[in-house]
Amino acid sequence: MKKYIFIIILVFSSFEIIKGQESEAKDDCWIDYEIIVDSKHASSVVKILNSYFSKPENRIEGVTYNLTEFNFKDKDFKATHLFQLVGPAKALSQWHHNPPSIEGQLTGTLVNQYIKPYSSFFGKSIASYGIENNDKIEFVYSLKVDDEQKFSAAWIKALKALKPDNFTGFGTVISGGSDGQTHYVYSQRDDMETIFNPKMIKGSGEVWNTFYEEAGEFEVIRKIVRTRLQIWE
Repeated sequence: MKKYIFIIILVFSSFEIIKGQESEAKDDCWIDYEIIVDSKHASSVVKILNSYFSKPENRIEGVTYNLTEFNFKDKDFKATHLFQLVGPAKALSQWHHNPPSIEGQLTGTLVNQYIKPYSSFFGKSIASYGIENNDKIEFVYSLKVDDEQKFSAAWIKALKALKPDNFTGFGTVISGGSDGQTHYVYSQRDDMETIFNPKMIKGSGEVWNTFYEEAGEFEVIRKIVRTRLQIWE
């Protein structure tokens, strides 16, 4: 059985970069590999991956590669980092089916010394609002949604009314979601202060009351704060 990072290189995210204010995602897909890395080895993992992905010939055109650290999470969630790919379905399919180069195989062998696999899954964006900034803190809600159509419509309606000044997106987990996760809401924040004290928008209470009435049944499985350590695109 192939080792985990070798699979990452063979088949080797977070979310779309939107060039406008609001958008229904057309073909923005992602593949996530959650891994466990001891803090003393994190810099070595970054160095090894950077040595490989910093070379354009080792990247698929149209695919963005991210290494992200989970900063705050619940005690039952053991993953410490996320290796993610983001791009159109065709590009991710090309990445999945391309055989690894000799350098890719060596990179997988080196990285395997420092990581343990935790989980893997993939999905795609449904809609987003704002322009993504790779330098901001990421706040992610893992959701179990009963009716995607209801939730999506209510979420888009709320965002259009609120017009937040930070990027936020909503998407679906196609396969591999743990703990019943079916969807996610992803937003970016300037810093920890804006997570502690989110900006209050006039009329937001009424907007969110309407959202809860119209979104159907859903459950928040977990909330995670994370930051990107390295991006290759």
